[in-house]
Amino acid sequence: MKTTLAERLKEARILRGLTQKALGDLIGVSQAAIQKIETGKANQTTKLVDLANALMVRPEWLSSGDGVMREDTSSPVESTAKTPDIYRVDVLDVSASAGPGTMLASDFIETIRAIEYTPEKGMSLFGSVPPSAVKVITVRGDSMEGTIDPGDEIFVNIDIRFFDGDGIYVFVFGNTLHVKRLQMHKDKLLVLSDNQRYKEWYIDEEDQDRFHIMAKVLIKQTIAYKRFG
Repeated sequence: MKTTLAERLKEARILRGLTQKALGDLIGVSQAAIQKIETGKANQTTKLVDLANALMVRPEWLSSGDGVMREDTSSPVESTAKTPDIYRVDVLDVSASAGPGTMLASDFIETIRAIEYTPEKGMSLFGSVPPSAVKVITVRGDSMEGTIDPGDEIFVNIDIRFFDGDGIYVFVFGNTLHVKRLQMHKDKLLVLSDNQRYKEWYIDEEDQDRFHIMAKVLIKQTIAYKRFG
């Protein structure tokens, strides 16, 4: 069965090792424009040749799925790129608050260490999300307790800078960084804490300039300590 433009674009982008934002930057469009194509909301684009050049694939293959992906391949899905030996995830020097909010100390966030997996393990944990889009941050506060506890490390997809359906997100509101559950409620976003001691609140239309989604939470990692003696 022939694939769609959305599927071919996503496949080629992942093989090229690019995030949606990185690909958009290469051809001069926004990350949202790339995301729109990959989700099937745009069935055509005037940037097809530019996309093909950036992804190093044949425009004919990207447009229609006909022929081979690249001139130097013998099948549409074969890639000449070397398969990476590791799936490397950066741990960032930043914490998100599952509580009243953590102040942003700086716009420049450093990588303090990295976690390395085999490509197979990375695929089992994160699916098709490229390692460049997966980051790790530490959670402070107890408003998500029971789901995400204080001190837990969360793995987030930084390619998702928009509301992508109900889920747990890292977002900035004003000058504070939060990790909360977001849910669409009529025409407003409802902010929920899994710890029932915290009240729900809304992101209203007039709050949009102060509200910015930074990532969507994928999974968490808990490190449990037990003292003896």
